[in-house]
Parts: sequence; structure tokens; C-alpha cells
Amino acid sequence: MRRDRPAAPATVSSTTVTVVIPVLCGGQISVSVTAGTTTSNSLAFYYINPPEPTALSANTGPATATSISVLGSGLLTATGVTFGSAGAGTALTVVSDSELTITCPAHGAFTVPTDTVNVTCTTAGGTSIPLGAPTQYTYYDVPTVTSLSPTSGAVGSSTTVTGTNLVDVSSVTFTPTGGGTAVEADFASFSATSLVATIPSGLATGTYDVQATTPGGQTAIVAGDVFTVTA
Repeated sequence: MRRDRPAAPATVSSTTVTVVIPVLCGGQISVSVTAGTTTSNSLAFYYINPPEPTALSANTGPATATSISVLGSGLLTATGVTFGSAGAGTALTVVSDSELTITCPAHGAFTVPTDTVNVTCTTAGGTSIPLGAPTQYTYYDVPTVTSLSPTSGAVGSSTTVTGTNLVDVSSVTFTPTGGGTAVEADFASFSATSLVATIPSGLATGTYDVQATTPGGQTAIVAGDVFTVTA
């Protein structure tokens, strides 16, 4: 198939011709100049298709800078990756034409517990078009536990855990205060500010720090997260 595409020069001098590059598919083409009835020798010019990221190795993560992989095609000449309003990633490494690694920029202050942004790649071929969910990254604000109600009870009873950013909780644990082995508890989430945890069987009488884990991280140990297991 012929790929000839005439292009009218914008400026011409005895040594230089400036021309707007016509739209063509990716690949190598030959460029020559015609003056009157004479055509010059040709030189190679390369068209690079726009990048097409199709997936991320992780679509969720904490507010801190985190390394992920971007998968797709046309990534070989990548010069940058942008995470929506969060800004540009750092430590870009091109693994191949179909993969690169990038460190997400840290997220600033949140107004809601999560923030979903489009991830776009820029290469010599241009900037990718947002694809939707497969190439979106959701930042999660750090979760916290502020209080328990009740603060004591027997194994098998339950306590309401109150805090902030308790979205997509993956686990709730009871760890002996001062250190020890964490024991996972059954729980039910009700909102971004509360969940109900069942006191795990097998816990000895004593005090425990109750912590929740989300994609944003694990809640810090605070005075308000202490639960006392009674006989």
C-alpha cells in the first residue's frame, strides 16, 4: 500500500524546507523534496503511534508515593506518566514497549476518603487517551480509629469501631497492647466512619489494640482503640 502524502512547504530557503508533518500511520516512511521536475534523494522518517496503556498492576493505593507498573503498547519512548490532578509520577523506568514502572506522586489533602484519577502516558507519539477503570488509580486517605463502644466485653461479643476513612476495610485485628500476635476479627462495615467487630475467640483476658486496614494503610495505635477482654 502506498503511503505517499504530499505536504505543501510552509517556508522555503536555499538550504531548508519547513513543512507540517501530515497524518499517517506509525512506521517508517521516506521523505524527499521536489523542486520543479526534480526530486531529491529520500531520507527515512519515523512515525510513532500514540501510547495505549491498558492496565495498571494496582488500581488502588495509599496517599504516599507508591511504585506500580503500567501495561499496554507503544510505551517504549515514554517520557512521563501523569496521575490526574495528583500530578506527574517519578522514577520512570521503561521495561519494554508493553510495560513501564512509575512511582505515583503522593496525594495532597483529601476532601473525601478516596480520590480516583486517570493515568495517562506521554511518549514521542503523544499522550494517551483515558481508558476508564482499567487505567484509573484510586488514592485512599489514611484510616484512623478514634473510639470503641463498648470498650470491654467477653469473647464473642461485639464492639462498634468509630474512626475516619474506614472505606474498603480488608481486615480488623486485635493485638495485645504492648506487642504480640495480631488476631483477625470478623467485622461488618457500615460507613466510612464506623464498623462493628466481633471479639475473636481464643483471646485471653487483657487489653488489645483494635486496628483496621484499608488500601490506605493500617490505623495507628491510639488510646481510643484499646479494648478489654473480660472473663
